[in-house]
Amino acid sequence: MDAMHEVFEAAARYFSVLGEPARLKILHVICGEEMSVNGIMGATGMAQANASRHLGLMYQAGMLSRRREGAQVFYKVADQMFIELCRTVSTQIATRLGLAESGLTFPLSAEQAAAHAVSISPSKHKEKASV
Repeated sequence: MDAMHEVFEAAARYFSVLGEPARLKILHVICGEEMSVNGIMGATGMAQANASRHLGLMYQAGMLSRRREGAQVFYKVADQMFIELCRTVSTQIATRLGLAESGLTFPLSAEQAAAHAVSISPSKHKEKASV
């Protein structure tokens, strides 16, 4: 059971990083392409300090890789598992909320994300936990 405990600990770390809507938005806009911090800010509507903080956490967790080109930093998804996980969960939730027919799919391109700027307020739609 000790080996499984390690697996559970690692899974909990992944889910804790993904448990923040801002990080899901970031993952959403960069999952198909490498993007600069400025591009990520434009696509998500986040301020520079906020975007950088979330990107740093995602990088430390191993979700993202980064490279510097002059003064700009570019990020991309380091592990395809995160894209598949978010695609599966996002599709299920969109279906439950009746948003699947709207044509929004995961992942959106940066242009689609900026154009749609979709955010679902937790106060409007609550997911029921299933056991």
